[in-house]
Amino acid sequence: MLTVDDAAAADRLAAGMVFGLTAEAVTWPKPGLVTALGTGCHRDMDVYTLLRSAAELQACFRVAAVFGLKRGSVAEAARDFAELRAAGRQAERVMLAATGGVNTHRGALFLGMLLCCAAGVERAAGRPWEPERVCRTAQEVSRDALRGDLGAPVGEHASVGLRAYAAHGLSGVRGEVLRGLPSLTGHGLPALRAALAAGRPLREAVAETVLALMAVVEDTTVLNRRFAPERLRTTRRQAAAAVVAGGTATRRGRRRVARMARSFERQQISPGGSADLAAMAIALHTWWALPRDATPTPALEGRTETC
Repeated sequence: MLTVDDAAAADRLAAGMVFGLTAEAVTWPKPGLVTALGTGCHRDMDVYTLLRSAAELQACFRVAAVFGLKRGSVAEAARDFAELRAAGRQAERVMLAATGGVNTHRGALFLGMLLCCAAGVERAAGRPWEPERVCRTAQEVSRDALRGDLGAPVGEHASVGLRAYAAHGLSGVRGEVLRGLPSLTGHGLPALRAALAAGRPLREAVAETVLALMAVVEDTTVLNRRFAPERLRTTRRQAAAAVVAGGTATRRGRRRVARMARSFERQQISPGGSADLAAMAIALHTWWALPRDATPTPALEGRTETC
């Protein structure tokens, strides 16, 4: 049974996650990716597709937050993780219905629902939404299920991520979560925080976040159009060079980013995993900045949790 305050917390978590998705979607420059100014490597979607998808998913993120709140502990959430996955599959159907069958946010849904669940567990335990702690909780809740994924035989219809692990040992987003989301906590969030602390506008701060993540993430989404691991090395190398050159804060860095954009469009490289993690960084930063009211209040009756 949820208290009124817990229900409000679930609403805030879902809203913060949608804000992360929308802030990432509109940001530019992001080589290879959809922005407010263009579609990058994508011919089946634009920024409005992403915004429509994000809006439709808010209820699904709330379901994940409520899941964590109701379980109340890592052990209980891990035990019932199959139920969260079933909710994720329903969320994918919501996404595809909203976009006419376009995969806008499958990776972000996985990460976003997992982090909303973890934040719900943290709330139930009486702890604040400290980003690094939320990421560790997400790791612990999903560990057994994700290890099972990577250990299972790769079938004919396996995802690119599972094929990449079987063929090249690239564990992708599953490995990122199993390691406690180190790219997010060690690179994405620090880049976002540093840019904001320097007084840069949110758009520029998010662009720096995406670039910092591109330089380090084992992003198997870059293999979607051509299954060749050198594409991942290309992404990381060019992004790292742009970061060293100053990113979007310097003329030299901006030239590097512009060259990346031309190169990625020519090679059809779209680092969607880095974009997903950037959206998570925004959500985590937003949650941490929110006020938290822990005052007990009466339970809510009769509220159905679906998406």
